[in-house]
Amino acid sequence: MQPAAGAQRRRRLDAAAARLEAAAALVEPYPAMGSAVRDLRARAASLVGGTFTLALFGAFSAGKSSFANALLGEAVLPVSPHPTTAAINRIMAPAGGAEHGTARVRMKTLAAFQEDLAYSFRLLGLGEPGADWQKRVQSLSPQDVHPAGRPHYSFLQAAAAGWDDTMDQLGQDVQVDLNGYRNFVANERKSCFVDSIDLYYSCDVTEQGIVLVDTPGADSVNARHTGVTFNYMKNADALIFVTYYNHAFSQGDRQFLNQLGRVKDSSAMDQMFFVVNASDLSSSEDELEQVLEHVSTQLRTNGIRAPRLFPVSSLLAMEGKSMGDADMLEQSGFLRFEEEFNRFAGTELADLAVGGAAEELSRVIQRLDHRAHDAVQGEEVLQQRRQELHAVMDQSLVRIRTLAERSMREELAQETAELLFHVRQRLGYRLGLFMAEAFHPSVLREDRGNLKGAFAACGRELLRMIAVELEQELLATTLRLEQAGKSWLMRQIDDCVQELKERSGGMDLSLAFNEKWSTPVLEEIRLEEPSGWKTYLSYFRNPKQFFEGEGRQRLQEALDPVIKQMVAGALPAAQEKLVQFYDAQLHQSLQHQASQLEERLKEAVAALNETLTSGVPAEEWHSLSAQVQQFVHE
Repeated sequence: MQPAAGAQRRRRLDAAAARLEAAAALVEPYPAMGSAVRDLRARAASLVGGTFTLALFGAFSAGKSSFANALLGEAVLPVSPHPTTAAINRIMAPAGGAEHGTARVRMKTLAAFQEDLAYSFRLLGLGEPGADWQKRVQSLSPQDVHPAGRPHYSFLQAAAAGWDDTMDQLGQDVQVDLNGYRNFVANERKSCFVDSIDLYYSCDVTEQGIVLVDTPGADSVNARHTGVTFNYMKNADALIFVTYYNHAFSQGDRQFLNQLGRVKDSSAMDQMFFVVNASDLSSSEDELEQVLEHVSTQLRTNGIRAPRLFPVSSLLAMEGKSMGDADMLEQSGFLRFEEEFNRFAGTELADLAVGGAAEELSRVIQRLDHRAHDAVQGEEVLQQRRQELHAVMDQSLVRIRTLAERSMREELAQETAELLFHVRQRLGYRLGLFMAEAFHPSVLREDRGNLKGAFAACGRELLRMIAVELEQELLATTLRLEQAGKSWLMRQIDDCVQELKERSGGMDLSLAFNEKWSTPVLEEIRLEEPSGWKTYLSYFRNPKQFFEGEGRQRLQEALDPVIKQMVAGALPAAQEKLVQFYDAQLHQSLQHQASQLEERLKEAVAALNETLTSGVPAEEWHSLSAQVQQFVHE
């Protein structure tokens, strides 16, 4: 983001927060406006000093680090880290006493490292690690590993080489300088033990409150922790997916893009940007257009409708920025990307935040106008109104407390069961695609030597892909359940508010609903074939028979019911977890909303008493309303 655009965004948000604070101070002396004051100040606090999370995702070796450096305008990240062991990196302005150019490296716990170790061992068909795991890793040959398992082979080699030097740091936070940070990122013997890194770096981008999050690629060992990446997809203010010029998407990339598409479809705003890096490799404009059309088609095929696509050369952009060469920067294509991104971050998102502030002020104005209306009524009318409210007060409180005890559990259970039924169906439809990826002619070749071992590796890769797809589908299911839960919740609240309005003779207790729900932490899916794939070897006599004859098709037919049973067996625990989580979330939300309604109801009665006893004139309420009205617009 350019400094001017970032500064404009910050000024707008700070100004909106200041208007909210001014309105709160204006009505604070009036006890009947207590909840309004609290709401105004809560909204103001969310605007002041808030950060902007920009999550960076990328295909394998897409040049994410080069792109991040071009975005930051400085060579901060090492550009050649080993992509298979990358951890989450957050680059932000110094905070909490941290100095510029320092980093906090959070090492994996011993338990987390052992889980990663065991996962890679199982995936490569090595059984459990055991005490002699280093010696076993050192005897591994890359020729015996399925191509999709190479990241795990690299991880194991790096872990074995770095274990003796690093094991004492597990579970700790390590403070390092910039050189130490780059070493942890680029040296795979260290990076394989890292959980996450926070780099504190002061530059134009970070000083605007932007936190740049560099996530592991889809083919990284750490990408199996799908929940962490999913939360960034769901909650980041903006997302950038980087792919390299003329590189094909891997199976991991395609699964990742499908998940991005699901998140994009569930979001009210399109906050995703897609970048084709190294566009300077094109030999002509026509070639570049063909590549962009191909990438765009691939994105649409993998679930990304109407992608915003930008060709850039991070290398030229970085050189142009560092040398102050405007022509080179223009040639890089980076200015067009930054212009569009600045418009989104500096205008669209700021408009959303400022609009929310205006809505908060409008609700206060409504309440002030209601007070003014009450104040012009005669004492007799007000006394009668107060008696009426007192008469329905107990009934209204009972109705609100009934709201707090409502349950959606039965509907949740039915909705979850239906969603997971469709998950099973979709996985069944995709089995042929997964089979073609896992049991590939490039892997099962006559010249490979140990074809039985290669066949078993293909089987393990098939189950890994299906397990990842199932985890992604379950996370996507949380989006649909959250939408269903929030819709149900809003209906319950709206029904209650409308009923209270009818009982009280027109009193409006409407509430703003802007809750953010977390995502449940789901257990890792493990699908394993107990025989080590020996049971299915009869379907593979040789590569020619398998690929040109009926071998692979017959294997798929034999595996279809087995895999369906595996998937069906993995779902009940996830289903119960989902129902329990959202049932608890809805109960908590209902309790909170009911508490707010009860407070608003009591405030309304208190306001009538105040009008009768304090004699605040209608002119004063009108004056307050007019003054708050001035804060609505920028």
